[in-house]
Order: sequence, then structure tokens, then C-alpha cells
Amino acid sequence: MSFFTNIKESLVKNFLQKLFIDLKIKRITEEEKSKALSKVENASSLTDAEKENYYRQYFEENMENIKKDEIEKMKAGLPYTSMIPDLIYDRLECKNFLDKYNSTKGADGLKRSKMLKQFFKHAGENVFVERPFTCEYGSNISMDDGCFMNYDCIILDNAEVTIGKNCWFGPRCQLLTATHPISYKQRHETCSDIAKPIRIGNDCFFGASVIVVPGVTIGDNVVVGAGSVVTKDIPSNTMVCGNPAKPMKQLEPYVEEDVKEDVKEGAEEGSKE
Repeated sequence: MSFFTNIKESLVKNFLQKLFIDLKIKRITEEEKSKALSKVENASSLTDAEKENYYRQYFEENMENIKKDEIEKMKAGLPYTSMIPDLIYDRLECKNFLDKYNSTKGADGLKRSKMLKQFFKHAGENVFVERPFTCEYGSNISMDDGCFMNYDCIILDNAEVTIGKNCWFGPRCQLLTATHPISYKQRHETCSDIAKPIRIGNDCFFGASVIVVPGVTIGDNVVVGAGSVVTKDIPSNTMVCGNPAKPMKQLEPYVEEDVKEDVKEGAEEGSKE
């Protein structure tokens, strides 16, 4: 990272931190007020403006702990605020990457694959994702060898999204790890989010416009019919369809060694030509 990039990141995060503290002050709890004024003599005689200065100082001094707590809650699948400066900055950086990625030429498939290796947490060999593509962070996505995503797919990777080998996704599929509390009161608490991981095994095929909701685990060799909404875990070797998706058919058992053998034979045939 260059010197000027570091300066830019610092300036942007400082600006975002100020906005975040302004939001925290507007929604400050009685407990936070008590902590902020606990060491102030004659706190009851302070003006509202003076109290606000103490609140601001309290949040500034505790910002690192606040950020740490929110990220730990995010990883644990508990309600957290996505408005902390670091997460906002990461989302902005993701948008900048996607602007570049989605503006590449149609024939630049290999270039896009290389870009994903630098962007995703992990991108295996021969991973192709068509434009336009949308995600939240990118850094929480792992996609193994031989995966393909067709046009207009969305991955909300607030939590980790792990995709095994040779998985195919039709147009407009959505993998959504992000949700919000059912209680409207909780939703009003500093933009409260919840994130739960999605895990997908090897050799799965998702028809067009499939939606996978937060917290779902899908086994190996699973086929999901077009337009299905996957709300529950799916065991290996199963075909599902519908909203919500329900088992329709058992598939022949998945044997990873068979896949490896097919790949090996294909490579040998290619070397003979």
C-alpha cells in the first residue's frame, strides 16, 4: 500500500468516524450517558451542549473497543451495527473494485479471473464470474476451482460465503448472509444487522434466480431448481425445488475421486491433441 493510499484511507476513516459518533450521540443510551458522565463533577448542572462534548469524548476514547465489539458480534451471528468506520470503508473499497470489474470488456474473462484472486478471500483456478456482479465486501468470499457464475449474481458476504469446487450458478442467483432483527426496536438501534455464513459443497448446480438465505449449509452434488428459495440446509446428493425449496429427488452418490479422474483424463486427452 502506497504512502498516498495510506493517507487517503486515514482521512476517509477519520471522516467516517466523526459521522459514526454523531449517530451514536443521537441514539445514546442511558447506560452510555452514565458512563460518559461518571467522572464529571456536578454533571446535573451541565448544559446539553456541554454534555454532548463529554459524550463525544467518551465515544472517541472507546472507539477501538466499540469497533472490536461490533466485529466480534458480526462474526458470532449476533445483532451488530454495520455503520462502524472500518466496515463502511471496506464497503466503499468493494464498490470501487466492482466499478472496475463490471466495466471490463466482455472478452476479458481471464483478466476478471485474475482480479478475483486479488479481491476474494480465496479464488481457485478457472473461476469465472460474469458481469454485472455485486457483493458487499468480497473479502469474505471463498470460491474453489472450476466455479462459474452467470450474469447479475449477488453475494452479500457480511458473513463468510464458502463455495466448493465446480459449482455453477445461473443468472441472478443470490447468496445472502445478511439479515436484520425481527423487532423494529432492534432495527432502529444504529442500523442493526445480523450475518450468518453460507457454506456450499462441491459440484452443485443452481438454476437461474435461486436465493439462498443466511445460515444455510448445502452439501456436495446438490441441484437447486430455477427460482427456488433455499431456507434450510440441504444434504448431499439431493435435488430441490420450490419456495421454500423442498427435496424432489435423490441423486447418484457423489464421489470426489470420480471427478478427479475425469479431470485427469481430460488433461491427458488435451495433451495428445
